[in-house]
Amino acid sequence: MRKTLLTISLIFTLLALGACGSTSAGDEKKEITIGATAGPYSDQLKEGIIPILEKEGYRVNIVEFNDYIQPNIALNEGEIDANLFQNSIYLKQFNKNHDVDLVASYAVPTAPIALYSDKHDSLDDLKEGMTITMPNDPTNLARSLNMLADFGLITVNEKADPTVVSEKDIVENKLHLHIKPIDPAQTPRSLGDTDFAFINGNFALASGLKLGEAVEIEKTPEGYLIYVTLRKEDIEKPFAKALEKAYHSDEFLDYTNKHAKGYVKPPYQVKKEENE
Repeated sequence: MRKTLLTISLIFTLLALGACGSTSAGDEKKEITIGATAGPYSDQLKEGIIPILEKEGYRVNIVEFNDYIQPNIALNEGEIDANLFQNSIYLKQFNKNHDVDLVASYAVPTAPIALYSDKHDSLDDLKEGMTITMPNDPTNLARSLNMLADFGLITVNEKADPTVVSEKDIVENKLHLHIKPIDPAQTPRSLGDTDFAFINGNFALASGLKLGEAVEIEKTPEGYLIYVTLRKEDIEKPFAKALEKAYHSDEFLDYTNKHAKGYVKPPYQVKKEENE
């Protein structure tokens, strides 16, 4: 009798394990882990996207990062399913430098990089020898320098790639400005020690700054919008399509209009409003 009971128990155990294996293989992924920098893009996920995905039966976990390297490493290694912090120009350079093949899938509403100051209200206040801090990562350093060039304050070498120019490419600095590239996350904190600072939108808003307080705001081209980034093999998977559908939804457009004033809208939101 004891032997018979053990045999029956073993059979049921094997059947249960087999059923579990069959379910996990057949079911689509219903839990998504997304990496983002703390601030507006993490907030967009929490407040605008997760409620939409939860209605579709998804559970979303957010992992917050404080740099621009680890989110891509974590995504490439499969520790997260997507990330949200970078523009497509930065990702292209990252892929090349690190020999990976991550994909910028689609843009999201983006807080533009802007020039801030605790001491001055206008570019007219700029005087010879003043100090300007800016992000030291190649893409955002280039954006900052290109803005200075647009203001007529510096001239950049015409032969330099405008997407990756550095302070070494400056051929004319009319006011002999002290240009100080620093870690992007430190730019808001530099305001107390500098005359002006170029600050990425996510770090500006996370530190309590408002776009309306900026001295000047970038007219952000599409290549500098923030993108949802995925592994190449995942872009057609149901979880990735559900995430994309949420961003393209009317519900998220309403959220953008209410809570992201001053952000640069991605093309699909602009088109949706034009067609209304």
